Amino acid sequence: MDLIKAMPRKVKRAATAAQLPVQYKLSIMTAMLSGISEIIKKGFQDTPRPKSPMNAAVAYNIANAITGVYPALTIDFSKFMFSQGKLAKPNAIEVEDGVAAGSIKFSWLASAPGTPNSNLDDTLTFLVYNPDKAEYVVITGVTLRSALSYELLTPGHFSGDTVQCYASTVSKDGKLVSNSVYIGQMVL
Repeated sequence: MDLIKAMPRKVKRAATAAQLPVQYKLSIMTAMLSGISEIIKKGFQDTPRPKSPMNAAVAYNIANAITGVYPALTIDFSKFMFSQGKLAKPNAIEVEDGVAAGSIKFSWLASAPGTPNSNLDDTLTFLVYNPDKAEYVVITGVTLRSALSYELLTPGHFSGDTVQCYASTVSKDGKLVSNSVYIGQMVL
């Protein structure tokens, strides 16, 4: 299908009172998601066309993860998601201080035998977000569901900061993903 799109025009009139909160929510969420666009493409890959994976992620997170009343809007990190799918999530995943300084140890339990959409060769994706610095650490495909733990080293300049920790699973062929899981926050 051929598509022609006109160049966007600058709007000369000021935003209305009803538009301001919507624009602010959009700016908050696009700023947060722009740094992880590659995992958003994979995590929201089942989004029906014509909506893009990034548009679906922005829409979901604006509707569910932004709280407060304009202009005091904030992100509820426990409701933020970077992946949505039918694959089984990591079972009872937790975080704790790792062995090395500035590292985070992720650990999870094996899925019960016969759990649908759960295979031992599924890989895990880990996301650590530092809201103070607006920076991410994203690790994909480095460990299997069967490993039951992984230690992630964070950048040295994260020391003393509170970070938000997430994980999701991806099937071996990359065609299935799980919903991302908010594991919690920790101080490095």
